[in-house]
Amino acid sequence: MKYTIPVLLLVLAVGTFAGAQKDQARQGSDAATRALVDVENKWVEALVKSDIATLDSIFADSYVDTDEHSRRSGKEDVFSFLKSGDLKLDSIKLSDMQVHLYGDAAVVTGSAVQAGSFLGGPLATNVIFTDTFVKQYGKWRAVASHRSVAPA
Repeated sequence: MKYTIPVLLLVLAVGTFAGAQKDQARQGSDAATRALVDVENKWVEALVKSDIATLDSIFADSYVDTDEHSRRSGKEDVFSFLKSGDLKLDSIKLSDMQVHLYGDAAVVTGSAVQAGSFLGGPLATNVIFTDTFVKQYGKWRAVASHRSVAPA
């Protein structure tokens, strides 16, 4: 009986510490989720504006894009398509985004409705996407993107 109060205090202290750590992790996770959703929105805005400088700040040098027609392009290829007008995005509306965090890596999945053209043909209107990010020097950078035509 004389050990009951110290044991209870120890359990309470450990429980409080564990709860505080969990709250800190959740807050960090919430901040990272918001940051990644912000990057996604900044990314589509830059695509519509053909804003190469903003895209350059989002894409890692090793960025790889796989489009809905199984074409794979690197960062410089995407920039070249935008500069030449071969890729023209009139609008992109993102939805259903989910962020999955893995330390300094993250995967964002979602859906998009887009309008525009690529190499003279129309873009698929409805796509689903998976974007992979790594945190470099405190900033989330896109390293890979994959899109597929969404089922009707």
